[in-house]
Amino acid sequence: MAWLPRRSASRATAARTRRAWRWGAFSQGRAQRQRGSFAAVAAIGLVAAVAALGVLDVANLYLSKRALQNVADLAALAAVQQMDDQCVQPLATAQANAASNGFSVSGTTNTLAVQCGRWDSNSSGAMSFVTTSATPPLNGVQVTVSKVAPYFFVGPKRTLTASATAKAAVVGSFQLGTTLVQVNLLNGMLSALLGGTSVSLDAVSWQGLANANVKVSDLAAVATHAGTYDGLLTTQTSVAGLASILLDAVTNDSALTADVSAAQGALKALASLVPQGPQNQIKVASLDGSSAALLQLGVANAQYAADATVNVLQMLIAAAEIAASGQPAVALNLSLGGMTGLGTSLPVGATLTLQIVSPPTIAVGEPGLIAGTSTWRTKTQTAQILLGLNASISTSNVPLVSSILNLTVQVPLYVLVGQGQAWLQSAQCAATKAASTQIIGVQTGLANICLGTPVAAGATANSVNGFTCSTGTWTIANVLLGSTVIAQVSAPNIQVPVVNQTSSTLAFDGNGNPLAGNTVNTNQIGSVLSSTLKSTVTQLTQLTSANGLQITVLPDTAVGSLVALVLDVLRPLLSAAILPAVSGVLSSTLAPILSGLDTVLLGPLLQLLGVQIGVATVTDYPLACGVATLVK
Repeated sequence: MAWLPRRSASRATAARTRRAWRWGAFSQGRAQRQRGSFAAVAAIGLVAAVAALGVLDVANLYLSKRALQNVADLAALAAVQQMDDQCVQPLATAQANAASNGFSVSGTTNTLAVQCGRWDSNSSGAMSFVTTSATPPLNGVQVTVSKVAPYFFVGPKRTLTASATAKAAVVGSFQLGTTLVQVNLLNGMLSALLGGTSVSLDAVSWQGLANANVKVSDLAAVATHAGTYDGLLTTQTSVAGLASILLDAVTNDSALTADVSAAQGALKALASLVPQGPQNQIKVASLDGSSAALLQLGVANAQYAADATVNVLQMLIAAAEIAASGQPAVALNLSLGGMTGLGTSLPVGATLTLQIVSPPTIAVGEPGLIAGTSTWRTKTQTAQILLGLNASISTSNVPLVSSILNLTVQVPLYVLVGQGQAWLQSAQCAATKAASTQIIGVQTGLANICLGTPVAAGATANSVNGFTCSTGTWTIANVLLGSTVIAQVSAPNIQVPVVNQTSSTLAFDGNGNPLAGNTVNTNQIGSVLSSTLKSTVTQLTQLTSANGLQITVLPDTAVGSLVALVLDVLRPLLSAAILPAVSGVLSSTLAPILSGLDTVLLGPLLQLLGVQIGVATVTDYPLACGVATLVK
């Protein structure tokens, strides 16, 4: 049994040997595995380091690109505020602005390019920036800047580019000829246009309206519940409804109104009126110019006109004309009592009727022609009107043949006036409003003036330019024996030579003040007609009875057979006495009466309606030099 321990010892030794071998093998494998892990970690670390450096490069490029875009944005905004159609000042302004923001043009490393053009709507209605053959005036600038930026750690140098397009619309607002005249005429005219509704504002109220202005942005804010410009373009209302809109607009921006309380009081009174008879709805604003809208916006987007100013009185009168357009003629119940300037001691009465053939508009928009057309972007027009004046001259206190006979002379005068037009030809903003300029082109309206038979009913806008006076004769005077009309004096209808259209340009500064060349609108129909009619009357007395003044004794059924028999015997004597008397009355009274009526009725009424006879007065408002806006 002695061998057993030795054997056990050998086995123990062998076991230890095997364990040692296994541990050595394990340790060797472990070391080898550790050496492989360190290599992988090192490789991963190297990749991560390179990636980190690449990220730094990308971040640097991103920041450089962003800074470059800021340079382009600011340069474009600055350049567009110094627009000229030659694109000289925008380039200099863009370069100076970029330099102030740390970007200096340097050869091919740092470059800056400027393109001027128009940001406008295209044929499909979408907005686009046109640089090739853009129709002046230009309103947009595109600035493109480039910079060479290196990769500090990975890759070659790279050229970065940034571009920005900005627009700044120049918007003007104006209307032809509306001026504030005597209060009784304002109340009477507005009452008639509203179908007989009583309007009785005092002079202070009317003056308050004349000195009240609002911005298009104010109108957009209050015209609809949404307060959007699209809402403004779809708004339709009445004269009373427009007065309510204007009341809210004046209240919102009272800084533009000289006497806020007077304007508010007047607008509250007008907003409560209930028009009598049929009235057209008033479309407040339009972009396309195709509809009879109150404000014709000559801009691609209504928001561009936000800062343009319009006058409250002008809007109300033009709106009343739109409401009455195409309706039957209305009578203006105006009293001549207390009016001076009729120029005669003979009793004179007058009735006045007014028909709006087509209404006027107020222009708000940008200057220049629409691209590819001969149509002005922003234009206004006067109303086409038919004005009838029947003056009655009594000679009851002037002895003619005897103390028994007297004359009642009728002078029916009809004025049909075609539209005058004005357009914003050019505008240039400068550092101050006083240094800015506006050039407005004007074409006066045609005027056809008739003495005699009334114009046929149903005159339309299409028939105005081709209009001629009625043919035939008209009753110029009634011969009275006591209170009985025993004879009538007739004459051929007379057409005064047409007042032709003339064109001119008027210059204003940025505040709307005239610079030079503005004509004063007097309309003086009386002075235009007096010499013509006086010579015509004189000629009529010298013509044969078939073509000149004619006397007709009323038939027996009108005056009785006995009186008719007597008149037949006395006809030669009556003709010899009455015709010269009628001629004398007309020759001595017609010119001063026409001149007086022109002073107290016709001229002021036409001025109030914005209608021009041979001359044109433009009422201009401050130029709105648009705030620069990035559009692309």
